[in-house]
Amino acid sequence: HKMVFDALKAADVMEQDPRIDAKKIAVIGESNGGRFAIIAVALDPDIKGVIGISTSGYDMEAQRTGIMDETELRFYRSIDPETYLKFITPRKFVMMHSINDSIIALQYAQNTFIKAKEPKVFYKIETGGHGFSDGMRVQFENELRLMLG
Repeated sequence: HKMVFDALKAADVMEQDPRIDAKKIAVIGESNGGRFAIIAVALDPDIKGVIGISTSGYDMEAQRTGIMDETELRFYRSIDPETYLKFITPRKFVMMHSINDSIIALQYAQNTFIKAKEPKVFYKIETGGHGFSDGMRVQFENELRLMLG
């Protein structure tokens, strides 16, 4: 929760900087940072959108059968980005994921993407591994331009 707070606070600081257009702030996160980015964007309606790289949700709802304690279940939902996906729309949700990612399988990212609302786009990258790779650069830059106008 503190890392999500950090992302939200960073957006607040940028909004107060006169050199930055406060209407053109997006959050980008990689791996676990992508999870925090998704949650932060869902919580702050002033942020223009999110780009998640090599990330996914935890699919908490599919795994909840093993959790009997309601407090524990509530905690797990609070850290699962999929809980927050419905709060991102109408802002842009972008995911980029390498087919060679050995940390977070492509299928997990695609499952999270399916649950997101429009507008959304998923880039399956043929190069790289876990995290940002040069094979993402063109799509990444294009999405930022579209997102921030």
